[in-house]
Amino acid sequence: MAKRKPFVKLQCQECKRINYFTHKSKKADEKKLEIKKFCNWCRKHTVHKEAKR
Repeated sequence: MAKRKPFVKLQCQECKRINYFTHKSKKADEKKLEIKKFCNWCRKHTVHKEAKR
């Protein structure tokens, strides 16, 4: 059976809410994922970082 990619939660850095769920590559497994995405609670684009699993 094939191994799955690591599952990740993305948390807004302003309001600290978890807004997005995604998978990330196994090569980038050591580094924390950081993406600028839209937050529905802040109503603007903010930085979202990988939260604890």
